[in-house]
Amino acid sequence: MEKEATQNATITQRPIERKKAKKVEVKHFVPYLLVSPLVLWIVITIFIPLSTVIKESFYSTGFVGTQGEFVGLQNYINVFTSSAYWGSWKNSLLWVVGNGLTQTVLAFSVALYLNNKFKLSKFARTWMIIPWIIPTIVVAIFWQWIFNGSYGIFNHVLMGIGLIDQPLNLLGDPTWALPTIIFINSWHWFPFLAVIILAGLAGIPEELYEASAVDGANKWQQFWGITFPSLQHITFALGLVGTLWMFNIFDVIYTLTEGGPAGSTTTVPVQIYQQAFDNYELGSASAMSVVTAIMMVVFAVVFIKFAAPKDE
Repeated sequence: MEKEATQNATITQRPIERKKAKKVEVKHFVPYLLVSPLVLWIVITIFIPLSTVIKESFYSTGFVGTQGEFVGLQNYINVFTSSAYWGSWKNSLLWVVGNGLTQTVLAFSVALYLNNKFKLSKFARTWMIIPWIIPTIVVAIFWQWIFNGSYGIFNHVLMGIGLIDQPLNLLGDPTWALPTIIFINSWHWFPFLAVIILAGLAGIPEELYEASAVDGANKWQQFWGITFPSLQHITFALGLVGTLWMFNIFDVIYTLTEGGPAGSTTTVPVQIYQQAFDNYELGSASAMSVVTAIMMVVFAVVFIKFAAPKDE
């Protein structure tokens, strides 16, 4: 009797165990099912185009959609010996450094000022982001109007107060074109950085500043001793993502100057675009893209290795 009861219990228990096993299998499968659409989207939008670019870099393709001849590493040899490509790197470095310094100074200045409690601080925090939310094409159009050499308000004001005798064509001058679009782009993007820095400042305990004030620290010493170290994770993220993002900006440069005058604002993205769609050398442009991507990956790895904040 006991044997029969044990056998019956075992037989009854097996379906329950199978159901539990099936539930475990389903639970194990669900996360992959939820992530699969995103993975599929990444494969379609990133890896397939990337593999196509790598493939085209070994062909002498001219127009998009045409089939060129296999040329091996010739496109890469042309890239490494191209003075135009390395000249665009010089402009890109000036572009990144200029924007980085200008936006950092503006963002920190505004964030530190708005972090103080004053009557219109909430109002100022809200309206500060207006330059950032304006579409790039709109920014380019109204700054072109402001700096226009014939009817721009910038020249009108300077001539009205007697600082200049004749209009300045800032966007048409090889010396001033790059600094001018750096200023325009920094004006457009610094509110975004300021909002992030302001959020970081809100997380710093007031007690640290009070204790340092008791010890005789001034505002400058408090900034370098408390504020800046407390924001190291934020500044690291902004430094990495911001640099890569800034390097790849194309729209504002091409809209304002199309890389001119005389190539003075031709950065690497603009150079690649012109090579592909103006010179109709898609294979050469693909090789430029691959070389540029590799250099950006190397920069990111080095930056992370040496600039990542050390958690104590």
